[in-house]
Amino acid sequence: MLERVLANWPLKLLALGLAFAIWVSVAGERWILQDLQVPLDLSLAHDLVVSTNAPTTVTVRLRGLESRMRRLDPVPIALRVDLTDATPGDHDLLLSPRDLVGVPGGVEVDFVRPDRLRLQLDRRHKRDLPVEPTFLGRPATGFPVYGTEVTPEVLSVEGPASQVADLEVLRTSPIRLDGRSAPFVARVGIVLDRARVRVTDPRPLEVRVVVDARAAERTLESLPVEVVSAVGSVTVVPETLDVTLSGPPNVLKGLEPSQVRPVVDATGLVARSGPQAVDVRVVFENIPAGERMRILVKSISRKRVLVTVK
Repeated sequence: MLERVLANWPLKLLALGLAFAIWVSVAGERWILQDLQVPLDLSLAHDLVVSTNAPTTVTVRLRGLESRMRRLDPVPIALRVDLTDATPGDHDLLLSPRDLVGVPGGVEVDFVRPDRLRLQLDRRHKRDLPVEPTFLGRPATGFPVYGTEVTPEVLSVEGPASQVADLEVLRTSPIRLDGRSAPFVARVGIVLDRARVRVTDPRPLEVRVVVDARAAERTLESLPVEVVSAVGSVTVVPETLDVTLSGPPNVLKGLEPSQVRPVVDATGLVARSGPQAVDVRVVFENIPAGERMRILVKSISRKRVLVTVK
């Protein structure tokens, strides 16, 4: 028995010395505390969202040997709460150290703060909403804003049903008009006052703002009245009308009478013994969209004409 104990005694003595040195080193090492901000990961059913302001992180206090804590990698540590079976409404959650993932072995968890969380869950709702530009300032003197063109005109939003349902329009970030005297394009974003609602449409948003010189007027006389959708032969009284337009002088000056047409729609009219009064509308042809936005029909010599179907 003694011979077995003494066998290879130099190696055994060396191993014993190393073990003793490690024990002394560990026994003499300090334990330290470290507070970390770790992500709060809420797992929800696909059709549910959080409708109240909730923290995105929680505070975790960890305890461990100084050498181990200095090598600690906080990246994989997170607090995960499974709410996949939850229903819409208010929920009181208890946050426990048992919900932590990524904590390495040999490290203890002292506490999680906050240890309780109140959340409100709501159905996820999607909706398409029109976009309206927001302006700041005034254009240069004598240069009004004739109109705007938003591209795209409608954007998709997503969020809690209670917050999305009562939205009517989406407002852009402010577009400054100070000193403007010509059309320009502004690239803008959407301003939302509801933190839980987000725009899901990835397309860039542009607003074309038509600024031009103060409007003048021009009257185009004796324009022939055109009848559309007529069944059979028709007569119109009067056969011609005068149309007065308003817009920037340079735009009005370039208009040809053939580009401005007084039109009446005879859809649904049937042959009768007498004439029938029909509203007149003005149709523009072959005018660029940017110029068309600057033209306003001020008046028509007659708003209604008499149409007789034969």
